[in-house]
Amino acid sequence: MRTALLLVVAVVTIPGCRRREEVSETPERQTTQSGIEMVLIPEGWFEMGSERGQSDEAPVRRVWISSFWMDRHEVVQEEFRKYELPDPSHFKGPAQPLEQVNWTDAALYCNDRSMAEGLEPCYDEQTWECNFDANGYRLPTEAEWEYACRAETVTQYSFGNDPRALGDHAWFAENSGSRTQPVGQKKPNRWGLFDMHGNVAEWCNDWYRADYYADGPDRNPMGPATGTERVIRGGAWNSSAESCRSSYRASDPSLDDTCLSNDAIGFRCVRNAPSLALAGGSLKSTGLGDGPHEQAVPKPRLRSPVNAASASIPTDIARPQSRTGFVYDPLYLEHKTGPGHPEAPERLTAIVGRLEATGLADELTPLKPAPAPAEWIETVHSSKYIERARAACESGDRYLDSMDVPISRQSYNAAVMAAGGVMAAVDAVMAGDVANAFCAVRPPGHHALKDRATGFCIFNNVAIGARYVQQRHGLSRVLIVDWDVHHGNGTQDAFYDDPSVLYFSIHQWPFYPGTGSASQTGAGAGSDLTINVPVPAGSGDREFIDAFEQQLRPAAMAFSPDFVFVSAGFDAQAGDALGSMRVTREGFAHLTRIVKEIAQTCSQGRLISVLEGGYGTDLLAASVEAHVRALME
Repeated sequence: MRTALLLVVAVVTIPGCRRREEVSETPERQTTQSGIEMVLIPEGWFEMGSERGQSDEAPVRRVWISSFWMDRHEVVQEEFRKYELPDPSHFKGPAQPLEQVNWTDAALYCNDRSMAEGLEPCYDEQTWECNFDANGYRLPTEAEWEYACRAETVTQYSFGNDPRALGDHAWFAENSGSRTQPVGQKKPNRWGLFDMHGNVAEWCNDWYRADYYADGPDRNPMGPATGTERVIRGGAWNSSAESCRSSYRASDPSLDDTCLSNDAIGFRCVRNAPSLALAGGSLKSTGLGDGPHEQAVPKPRLRSPVNAASASIPTDIARPQSRTGFVYDPLYLEHKTGPGHPEAPERLTAIVGRLEATGLADELTPLKPAPAPAEWIETVHSSKYIERARAACESGDRYLDSMDVPISRQSYNAAVMAAGGVMAAVDAVMAGDVANAFCAVRPPGHHALKDRATGFCIFNNVAIGARYVQQRHGLSRVLIVDWDVHHGNGTQDAFYDDPSVLYFSIHQWPFYPGTGSASQTGAGAGSDLTINVPVPAGSGDREFIDAFEQQLRPAAMAFSPDFVFVSAGFDAQAGDALGSMRVTREGFAHLTRIVKEIAQTCSQGRLISVLEGGYGTDLLAASVEAHVRALME
């Protein structure tokens, strides 16, 4: 079976014209023996539910879903009739979605289709219980359906939060003409699935229970064992925009406005697939089966952490130069930013969970952070600001300097530990314990100014790390590569007139924080050592890679750094809640390899990557995985 991501065609309707074809990245597809096109949905974690929707959508649960195949669109009437099943549809047409179908007939179709292809039927036609171990077709679980609908997004819809864009993706009350429409006419989601937000709502396998999200397993949940109504998901031709959201739930069609009659209910089929995860832009077999257990406070399943500053390493033992270090501490989760804030502790739990799920955690060398001493933070920030930050957190203030930086009582300690984590990684690389390292720290740092907190950032972790390299380890020239979607104004300010630091940033423009124009190139002795590459919204892999090859690489080779840092923000990825860029996971892996090549050529491979932005937990975790894999190569 091929496991590479494919460039595929997404269909968009243009009035008066033939369909326009757009290229989008989706997982692998196949056409079944019965002629149905399906998408291979990769395994992974996602946040199921919503705190901003109806009461039965809360609380939000983090759930692991194993890989499965899913029909690209609803079962159509022509397909249903192949099995000599009576077509109950109100709105007739061979390419119209089947509707007015009850749950039992949908399950019967899945069985008939399975038998036609020589697969084991999933449903016992006496009890209608589903055998999830069978290799035939079945209806999706509620969690599978929402996972597929979201396609690695955390927004209200798979395309964002703005319901005004719904008409591009769905047939619903405002544009359907009060009837179903042929399938596949609207834009698919990023996994290539059509009509997930409208046309007909769809049966799921699960029984409905209003408090379902309050408990249950975190791996492949299958709903309650019994119930009175089956779950219906997705909007329909007669739905309001509100009830087309990814997390919207319905049971009996008379209970809500998702489906006021059965001619708004259809379905699509799924079947099990090998355990596959998206990794660095390709599908990789993980052999994880039902996925991992998640700890309440996730800790990497790693060997005892190394404290490089104090470790005694025998000189006659070969050091593991191919190893990659990993910095993480549960204290980073205690920086509480408040409900709904994008820079949330779940960013790190998603990263740790992904690395554990894929087995990478066992291959990383854990590095134990310690709080950064004040004298090292003072190499970048003023002592008055450091004290103000400490006092604000300890006194329980809600914000530091502006509403841009929410804080809690442990935020100062977490920020000091974040800077200390970068210092620990530097020590480990300089000691030869690891070749390079990734620091999963928060709060992030590249917006933090000398005497002011901005942009979710308190202390500038990378800038402190650079000064630590220079003053503790005696290396004079440092390269900082910043690929966060936002310009790192704090890092630029710290080194703008410094000839010992080359700062390179590629970022969305115009955008927050308003700095980072191409004309900002440094001052005084630091002239030409600040390189800003502002790129427009919608830029992706090609633009980023070209900038790295044409501007970063020659400048870095001329500068010849002794040590390399990456301000690794992953909010330039397509689908991120705060950015509008289109960098893929494979794109981030490619950028990582370029920076590694620079470090290997100039700096004996000395490279530290430090987490900055990235605001969709599943998207962030997948991109970090791709990044870490590239560091480990």
